[in-house]
Amino acid sequence: MWGAFIGWASYDQSGANGRALLTSSVCMVFGVVMAWLVALTVASGVLAMQSALASAVAAGVASFFIVYVSRVPAFANVPATFYGFASSFAFLLMMPATFSMTAMTGATFSNVLVCVSISLLVGSLLGVVHQQLASLLAGARHSEVSTPVRLTPLKGPP
Repeated sequence: MWGAFIGWASYDQSGANGRALLTSSVCMVFGVVMAWLVALTVASGVLAMQSALASAVAAGVASFFIVYVSRVPAFANVPATFYGFASSFAFLLMMPATFSMTAMTGATFSNVLVCVSISLLVGSLLGVVHQQLASLLAGARHSEVSTPVRLTPLKGPP
């Protein structure tokens, strides 16, 4: 449930339009993939160090990679990428038995890659529905409104 709200907020923060849906969705899922790779690295014991230190090192490398890859336009929405990354670790830390190789490699909702990605994308779609409904309602009340309603405080009036 909370993942859907994060996806919705990311869509709104990204501009609440078709491009925002694409960039926010791609980048949130990219963040989930990066977090999943970090979690697999830590859970598998690939790094020969304590799990807290391994987590910090792997997350640091992943963060550097996320920022570096943001030069590619498809991955340029860095906040959305980190929403996906952070949401993944929230899921892994809150849900029992999900931070295991079995859970993270299975095709189930215990797999962070599956569950969090779907939740974030559902939230993005809810953001689209919300934006469309708000525009429809605003148009019904104010027939002179001809521009779409923006649902983000980061931009001025349309």
